[in-house]
Amino acid sequence: MTAAIAHTIHKAGHSRRRLRRALIPYLFLAPFFLTFLAFWLGPIIASFVYSFTDWRGVLQARFIGLANYERIYEDPRFWLALRNTAFYGLVYVTLLNTLALALALAIDSTWLRFRNGIKIGFFLPVTISLVVAAVMFEMIFANGVGLLNITLKALGLPQPDWLGDPKVAIWSIIILRIWRALGYYAVIYFAGLQAIPSDVKEAARLDGCRPWQVTWHMTLPLLKPVILFCIIMSTIWALELFDEAWVLTKGGPADSTLTIVIYLYQAGFQYIELGYAAAVSYVLTFLIVIAAIAQKLLIGREQQ
Repeated sequence: MTAAIAHTIHKAGHSRRRLRRALIPYLFLAPFFLTFLAFWLGPIIASFVYSFTDWRGVLQARFIGLANYERIYEDPRFWLALRNTAFYGLVYVTLLNTLALALALAIDSTWLRFRNGIKIGFFLPVTISLVVAAVMFEMIFANGVGLLNITLKALGLPQPDWLGDPKVAIWSIIILRIWRALGYYAVIYFAGLQAIPSDVKEAARLDGCRPWQVTWHMTLPLLKPVILFCIIMSTIWALELFDEAWVLTKGGPADSTLTIVIYLYQAGFQYIELGYAAAVSYVLTFLIVIAAIAQKLLIGREQQ
């Protein structure tokens, strides 16, 4: 009897030790999960709930159903922000990926010299803070005294008001964004080019293909998954445009550079309509999810 009790106690102690050993990894992971719950999942759920309320941050939230989403649909400024974002995104994504791919192809070629220096030079802007880059370009684009207009004047060319003309201001933001992101995407394209087996290109050359034919008929088709990835990622970046546009123009002049995120910021932090801003944020999230789904479908189709 005594031996049975001792065996039971020993077995219970062994089980507790095993349980403690099993829980130790989760104790190390606990800070991450607690932080995620407090600062990520919690606010995500709360903002979704507040998107159905009239809440100004101080008074108690009042449930209003889909009124915020109906207001978004009826607000012409939202559609203006969406058009500006779509125009900016179309131009930005097209120019950025074209230039980045061309740069990657040049770096991957055998005729280009000082390739490492060129890669470093184009990648350095990525390391600069968005706000710092925007302040730099604010001085470059300054009307009359900016470096760009001084250079254009010396060349006898017109000097547009880069940040004050509604027809030109959006192009200032596009130039800044491309300058900063070009090296980053070029590195991604270059990595994709390096992954293409060299014997494939060599076999094409031995068959008599010219360099441009190898690039068009061999390299680019094999690079399609990378191209699609870069297009979708740059599209998501375009939908999230805020820092540069806010620092340079604050959405002006005449709302010509108003983006969805600036519209959201104004609703939430200038007009203190936090419930409405939460609804706008979920509309933006829906657009980003659509882009992500398109990425998965397009890449999956290419891999079939």
